[in-house]
Amino acid sequence: MSQPGPTTKTETESTFLDSIQFLTGKNPNLGSFLLVVGMVTCVFIALFQFTLPAPISNLLTIGVVLVTVTSAIFASLLDTLGYFDRNTTVAPTGVDDQ
Repeated sequence: MSQPGPTTKTETESTFLDSIQFLTGKNPNLGSFLLVVGMVTCVFIALFQFTLPAPISNLLTIGVVLVTVTSAIFASLLDTLGYFDRNTTVAPTGVDDQ
């Protein structure tokens, strides 16, 4: 009897990532950023609408939506500048001579 090796786990992760690609798009960094902004927006709107009286909750909801739109504009601007496409590798630091 052979047990499944590490390739099974890799195939499962690949299938999972393929299944959420419609949400994140081809570029998962920008998609992930926008998903987080959207989820935080939903949480704050729900929090304000269910816990505060009408005039205050409406003003805070408008504020949250404005911050969300501003974040989306900055995200698309950064995406056009190639910020989300760059590789972020950390170079090992040497021992400082002191």
